Amino acid sequence: MSDLIRRGPRSVFLATENLRGIMLMIVARLVFAGSDTFTKLASTGLPASEVVLLRNVVSLPIVLVMAWRLGGSRHLDAFRDSVVVSRSVLEGTGTLAFVAALPYVMLGQSTVILLTVPIILVALSALLFREDVGWRRWAAIVVGFAGVIMVAEPFGAHPTYYLLLTQFTAVCWAFRDLMTSRIVGRIPTITVALVNTIIVALLAVPGALWQEWRGFGTQEALYLLGSGGFVAFANFLYIDALRTGAIAVVAPFRYSAAIWASIAGFLVWGDIPDWLGVTGTIF
Repeated sequence: MSDLIRRGPRSVFLATENLRGIMLMIVARLVFAGSDTFTKLASTGLPASEVVLLRNVVSLPIVLVMAWRLGGSRHLDAFRDSVVVSRSVLEGTGTLAFVAALPYVMLGQSTVILLTVPIILVALSALLFREDVGWRRWAAIVVGFAGVIMVAEPFGAHPTYYLLLTQFTAVCWAFRDLMTSRIVGRIPTITVALVNTIIVALLAVPGALWQEWRGFGTQEALYLLGSGGFVAFANFLYIDALRTGAIAVVAPFRYSAAIWASIAGFLVWGDIPDWLGVTGTIF
């Protein structure tokens, strides 16, 4: 964490950089919605660790080709960079928790819970980096948290343990995003994505070995191929978005994920949130 604070954030961003970061974020969340859809389909019959491991095994050749084409393979010293490695460990920890919870919650519901990441980011920026966060942002934090509570329905009839697991993912990924925005500029985004893909796969290995490994058929294989293919590009776009524009400007556009996930949930599973969930999503 000391290395993260020492590096510090960029203080000035051009309007064109912020606009490009926003567009990258919106596209990244769309691609992530595709990956999450295939992941949810695959995880209904397979253990979480197995899904994460196989998804990243599919992603790795794609990311390796991208790294070779974009020159990222010349910066493999990133594997020794504490910030790059730490953000990948947080990514993997959060991913395992997310995939473990995914079969038991609606896609749109889990996505809305993860939209607390920008809220947590604002709070972390204020606490760790003493960034000036006015009353409007703090008010947004309170309103956003209220919306999450409405979606999660902690006092409802349905168990919320898996939603709490999803919230743990949000905390991990908020710290991950904070670190992503502070990776030194000499390390290409595709190299960060490559390190991430390898470390997340390695983190899934112990769980995959401990859990009962399940065989799968053609349908599950296609789901895993879709999940791995989408997540390879989504990670690259997402990391690039956080490194291109100011995080306070770009991060709120994660909220576009609620739209994509709700559409995917309705088209694939017929998920329709109740009035409380709709209200919380709007919040």
